[in-house]
Amino acid sequence: MATKKIKSESTAIVKWDEELAKQAEVAAGMEASAGGGQFFSTKGGTLAWQDAPLPNNQMAVVILDSVLENVFYEGRYDPEVPQSPICFAFGRDEKTITPHAIVIENGSDQNSSCAGCPLNEFGSADIGKGKACRNTRRLAMIPAGTFNAAGKFELNEDIEHYDSTAVGFMKLPVTSVKGYASFVKQVAGALRRPPFGIVTKVKIVPDPKTQFKVVFEPIMNLPDELMTSIMKRHEEAKLAIDFPYKLMEDEPAPPKKASRAAQKPVIKKAARKY
Repeated sequence: MATKKIKSESTAIVKWDEELAKQAEVAAGMEASAGGGQFFSTKGGTLAWQDAPLPNNQMAVVILDSVLENVFYEGRYDPEVPQSPICFAFGRDEKTITPHAIVIENGSDQNSSCAGCPLNEFGSADIGKGKACRNTRRLAMIPAGTFNAAGKFELNEDIEHYDSTAVGFMKLPVTSVKGYASFVKQVAGALRRPPFGIVTKVKIVPDPKTQFKVVFEPIMNLPDELMTSIMKRHEEAKLAIDFPYKLMEDEPAPPKKASRAAQKPVIKKAARKY
C-alpha cells in the first residue's frame, strides 16, 4: 500500500519555531535541575521491542516526553529478574518529587519526599558509594522512520502514522542518564528545539565500564507539517507517562541481614515481585 505523503495546506502553515524554542527551555531546564505501557528493552545491551531485537541495535524516534523517575527495590536489584519497586516517584523537578500516590496508599513510601530521603543519598547502596534509590528517566517515544541498507535515515511522512502509532516507553539505565541530559541541552542550545521537535537516533553501544550505554543523536528537525500531530501526541504523553508500577502486598519475608541501606531508614511494607 502506498505511503500517504504530507499534503500541502491551503492556509498558511503554522510556524512552530517560537513554541518549540519555549518547550526546549522547559526540557533543558528539567535536565539542568536534575506497568501501564509497553517498554523497549535494553536487557543485556540489546535494544528490543516486544522481545524482537532491533536492527543494528538502533532506532529512529520522536521522544514525545520524558520524566524523572526514582525507584527503590527491596533487596539487591537484579535486572535479570523482573520485580516491582516498593517505592517509586515521578516528577519534573527533583526538588519537589514525592512518592506516587499508589505507593503512599500501599504504605511502602520510604520518605515524604525524595529530597532528604536517606535512600536517595550517596553511600546508601548495599554495594559501592551510590544510592539505594535509582535516579533515572522514563521516556515516551514513537517511531519516525527507518534506516536503509546503506544506513541512511528515511523519514516516515505519513501523517496518520504520527496521529495513531502506539507509544513505547523506555526506562534509561542510570549510567545513561547524564548522556541523555547532555543530549537534551545540546538540542535546546544548538537547534532551539525540545526532543519532540526532532527525530532522534537511539542506539545501544558497548561501554567498558558499564557493559553498555544508551546514546542519543539528533538526525533532523521535524517538518512543520507534522508538528500539529506531534504536539497532540506530546500532550497525550505528558498525561500518560507517569503510570505507576504494580504494587501488591506480600506475605512476610524471612529476616535478612542488615545492609547499609537498611540500617539508615526503616523500610516499610514490601511489594510482591512478579
